[in-house]
Amino acid sequence: MPKSNQLNLVPLTKEHYLKTSIENRTAFTLERCELNVFETSQESSQIPLTFNDFVVTSMLRGKKVMHLYNDHGFDYLPGESVLVPAGVTMKIDFPEARKENPTQCIALAIDHQKIENTLAFLNEKYPRMDNQNYWKFNKNNYHFHNSFEISALLNKIIAVCSGTMPFKDILADLTLQELIVNIVQMQNRKELDNDHFKIKVPIRLHLLLHLSKPIYRKILNWKY
Repeated sequence: MPKSNQLNLVPLTKEHYLKTSIENRTAFTLERCELNVFETSQESSQIPLTFNDFVVTSMLRGKKVMHLYNDHGFDYLPGESVLVPAGVTMKIDFPEARKENPTQCIALAIDHQKIENTLAFLNEKYPRMDNQNYWKFNKNNYHFHNSFEISALLNKIIAVCSGTMPFKDILADLTLQELIVNIVQMQNRKELDNDHFKIKVPIRLHLLLHLSKPIYRKILNWKY
């Protein structure tokens, strides 16, 4: 089983601030994304949740059972993420949620235009070298174990969105672009592994992933 890289824990909402014991929501809204933190402290099932934008969800605490599309429900645990397209309804079970054992997850809604611009940039500057025509999100590879890179980027997004640092929108925008690239690359690699077919990831895309962070830091002169 692949190693899961768990995200940093987010402090739980104090009880007197909770509006509900099922999927209590705290939201941080920026120009190109919205970070939602959901907490549940009561056993429940078949709770529907739908977003108007593409969403990257990731578990922080506890256990959920997720139902997406017409697939069978699957356990959803810390260190894992799930991609949900805009307008698709998740149905969620919380079989172990208690006050003393709450579930907590994030749902990062990303602006549609940001995704389109990033994928268009990849397809123009770093075209795929296999038999596929273009980079895109793969609907079939929607549940995965976080890589080190993806967990680090999600941690950074959480820190930027919930923090008070200056230049939040530009920092989030750059990190979103890197996150999108990493997810698309991860899905492509998983698809090739499933097909028992190996190709080298384009060297230029590899360099983009590994050089983007120090370049962004140099441009912004910002220390994390």
